[in-house]
Amino acid sequence: MITRLRFLATKHAVLLGLILRLFLAWFLPRLLDNERFIPGVAYTDIDFYVFTDAAAYIQQGQNPFNRATYRYTPFLAALLAWLPNLNYGRYLFCVADTLCGWLIVQFRKQRREADESSSLTDAFWWLYNPLAINICTRGSAESLIVLLPVLTTVWIATNYSQSTWAALLGGICHGIAVHAKLYPIIYSLSFICAFAKTEETSIHDQRANQSSVTRLFDLLKTWIKRLLQPLPVIFAFSFLATFVGLTMLAVAMYGPSALQEGLLYHFSRVDHRHNYSMHWYWIYLARSDPVLNMAWAGRLLLLPQLILLVYTSLGIAPLDLSLALFVQTFLFVAHNKVITAQYFTWYLCLLPLCSFDFQSRRVVKAVALLLTSVVFWLLSAYLLEMQGWAVHRLVWCASVVFFGANVNLLGALLSTCNVRSNTKNKIN
Repeated sequence: MITRLRFLATKHAVLLGLILRLFLAWFLPRLLDNERFIPGVAYTDIDFYVFTDAAAYIQQGQNPFNRATYRYTPFLAALLAWLPNLNYGRYLFCVADTLCGWLIVQFRKQRREADESSSLTDAFWWLYNPLAINICTRGSAESLIVLLPVLTTVWIATNYSQSTWAALLGGICHGIAVHAKLYPIIYSLSFICAFAKTEETSIHDQRANQSSVTRLFDLLKTWIKRLLQPLPVIFAFSFLATFVGLTMLAVAMYGPSALQEGLLYHFSRVDHRHNYSMHWYWIYLARSDPVLNMAWAGRLLLLPQLILLVYTSLGIAPLDLSLALFVQTFLFVAHNKVITAQYFTWYLCLLPLCSFDFQSRRVVKAVALLLTSVVFWLLSAYLLEMQGWAVHRLVWCASVVFFGANVNLLGALLSTCNVRSNTKNKIN
């Protein structure tokens, strides 16, 4: 019986994952949204109501940005407006999330010979992942507007990096992702470097005996030559053309608010409400202090991320694109001024594509510490938000512990990683 169930769960993982999502997307809101079981807590994500309200405005011939707090691409609301029922948007997100899971399974199968048991492991990474299922069934659009275009671009850049059409199509997918959700712009340099890779001997090996300054200048000259090759130029051009074109179209259709609310707002966003970020507490304290310049503080927080971004793009992406993107996303989320649960899916969809030893004792301990920190944070946040206790410092301490656990986990993962060719990495 167990063998039969294992076979079905492996053979029909995509279909079962989709059915599971669709059922839970229908059942759980009806069970929990009336707040009978947990007073004050509803299952449906508040963002889903924002999406559907904006779509309703479009159906009425109005601007989707008339809906307060709608700060997404207007084309998401326009897409939902075409559905016969706005609530069907939740099921559309589930389909997109299932496609993400299918891409992850295909990616892992391609990069090593997979038997039946390993295929089931592949499915558990996303198709049967409780967090991924929870995020999409609650009504989050992350899988549709961001994760699917990002994974598609990774697939193209990894498997067809020497093709002109791949560079063009990859740039278009990347442009869609950045227009829909600004954060994938951090991947741009890594994608360009992946298309700029050559079969030459490692730059570092060639200049091992040179001085540091000479090696640095030679490295810069070499990368300038590489980045000016046709394929990276085609990718960059198609990406910029798609991103700018979609943004201009949005402005033409829905006015300046499409630019302000859908794009520029995210550069200046400062959220003082408690969240997983360790920065929320000082933002909370400084919101009423006119002396503190929150905008400059936010920009300073980007500096360490920028340094790490350039390093991983030039040093890792040409060898292992998936690893570079995972490290960049993980660090970006950990250092961000705002962190919510859906942000975790940004790097969790890339984690299965990396060649980490997940059975390492150090990794297991790091994961246990991270889960403990999450439980600590959730309990602290519950006391603050649901019970009304004045435990702001406790929640902040939990956020700091969570940050430390994230850094510890990344160190543990990297200690087990073997960086090799983009197409030859062994996946466990």
